[in-house]
Amino acid sequence: MRKHILFAVFTVFSSLALAQYPMGNIQVNNNFTATLNFTDSVKLTIFGNNPPTSNGHFKYYDVFQTGRSCIIRGNDPAAPLTSINVKLANGNIWFGTIKYGDSTKVFYSFVEPEAKRPTTTPLTNAEAAAPAASPQESEARIKERMDSVMAEPAEYSSIGAIENGLVFQVANIKNDDSYTYFKLIVSNNTGSDYNLDGAYFKVVEGKRKGFKRNEAKIEQRVQIVHQSTVKVIKAYSTEQLGFVIQRFTGGKNGTLTIQLRELKGTRNPNIEIPGSKMLNVQVFE
Repeated sequence: MRKHILFAVFTVFSSLALAQYPMGNIQVNNNFTATLNFTDSVKLTIFGNNPPTSNGHFKYYDVFQTGRSCIIRGNDPAAPLTSINVKLANGNIWFGTIKYGDSTKVFYSFVEPEAKRPTTTPLTNAEAAAPAASPQESEARIKERMDSVMAEPAEYSSIGAIENGLVFQVANIKNDDSYTYFKLIVSNNTGSDYNLDGAYFKVVEGKRKGFKRNEAKIEQRVQIVHQSTVKVIKAYSTEQLGFVIQRFTGGKNGTLTIQLRELKGTRNPNIEIPGSKMLNVQVFE
């Protein structure tokens, strides 16, 4: 009976789709979740074999849908290879398989192919140049990549600062061609809420230990182009902060400083990231 119900659901699921695209194979495990990003909002995700459990979760895979992304976590190493189908708000379906495996890949980007257009003559260089993305498309891409960084497990544990009972940890840093993405974890171990008023990113190039601030060779503020909506870290709680800045390539002897400022307070940490560390961060594929 269960097989007939699943077949009926999949039949309706497929018949309403405008187009269907393959995703290939996706692997997850206890240590590495998979973030699937699409070009439209995710409406529905269906697994072929993933029965529910008594505690409200699922036996093999848990899935969290948010906007254009779905994040999948593997629960059981004994999970069988099974199908996964993702329906988008525009009616299109992406299909593939998923299994519990050893892959460390955490970000999957699925872009619907454009319709093919016939060409009759070779294009000139100007004609062949791809049009610049619209501001809306660029903003959506930045947000999708920020979401993927926020979903990744912490990569760094030794970059941060402690300020009057608060622990500020830079957990993840990732680059693409134009921007650098940061995930910060803030643990408030005090009885007072921490209200974030603002953040500043500054590159100090060539500064050596013992130099005064005005003796640095180069000191430049870096623009924040996107940040997460979290503004309050409640007493005795932990939150994640996300920031995207314009990419700035400095030298190994430089420093990137992150300063967070508290609203109506003096807990304003300075987090220094060595230039040598910034030169070796991960890059989006």
